[in-house]
Amino acid sequence: MGQLSRYHVSAPNSFALLRYLFAFCIFCNHACIASGNDIFLCESSVFVWGFFVISGLLTFNSYIKTPDLKSFVAKRIRRILPAYLAVVLMGFIAGMFLTSLPFSEFLHNAQTWKYLGANAVFLNYLQPTLPGVFEGNVLPFVNASLWTMKVEIMFYVSVPIVYWLINRYGRNKVIISIILLSILYDVLTAELYNCTGNPVYAKLNHQVFGMFAYFYAPVLLLFNKEKIRKHIVSLLVLSIPLLLFAYSNEWVKRLSPFTLSIVLVAFAYGVRKLHFSYGWKDVSYEFYLLHFPVLQVFLAINPGISLPVLLVMSLTFTLVLAMALNKVLAIWISWKSVVF
Repeated sequence: MGQLSRYHVSAPNSFALLRYLFAFCIFCNHACIASGNDIFLCESSVFVWGFFVISGLLTFNSYIKTPDLKSFVAKRIRRILPAYLAVVLMGFIAGMFLTSLPFSEFLHNAQTWKYLGANAVFLNYLQPTLPGVFEGNVLPFVNASLWTMKVEIMFYVSVPIVYWLINRYGRNKVIISIILLSILYDVLTAELYNCTGNPVYAKLNHQVFGMFAYFYAPVLLLFNKEKIRKHIVSLLVLSIPLLLFAYSNEWVKRLSPFTLSIVLVAFAYGVRKLHFSYGWKDVSYEFYLLHFPVLQVFLAINPGISLPVLLVMSLTFTLVLAMALNKVLAIWISWKSVVF
């Protein structure tokens, strides 16, 4: 076991609650936008950043405890891939029934198979739509939430590499370098887009390199936990206002990886009574994957549906579907491990 294992934290926390909160806020934001009622008071990107912060901390914290590459890859595949592929397939099946094209034409359309192929390998942006599906909706996308998955996968790929670099060059030196390079990438792509108006730079700005700061900022806190604990009140006093005004100034926004990490880590470990350890299954991941296509289906079936009805019906159906998917996949994985 590596020397970094001494930085592992095993204390109870409220990260599961935060994941549900972020998933719900993203759901509400997408419901408003997809229904043409853009009244949500906060951009959903801040909640996506929150997911990245939690994922960064928990994944790296797990890896430094057991730095076994084979075990790490197996756990990530088992956690991410079955639910993801199931949701992609469910979107395809829903599309077969909702398309405005004749059934045979839908199946023979190149875009149909491009959708399945691109989404199966986490390249949702190459084909986010299905032919004849959701054409009457405000947004034509089958599942606009899937773009984050390629970012998540690339972070997983980076973990063993960063672990090796830390052992060779030092923890703070490596992590700070990654965060600063990520912020620099974000600044450069944003400035190039502002100067040229080329949409390519806007797309590049939302890719994994610009998001690495959110994954690794909480890791920096993990490696300096004693110092952070000693000054946590002062750090919160500084971080909360900066986080609240993150969208008012571009340079304040650049500090979000740090400010968001401090606030979330302080809450999760400070309010431990809210951790989910009472037999609840955490289905926030399944909920996140499913909520957008569920919203789209309700809007396609009933275009005039009111926002409150849409929220209640979609929330209920997504939760039930998420729990069912979680249960079915758990049974399948258990059966597969016994048989093979």
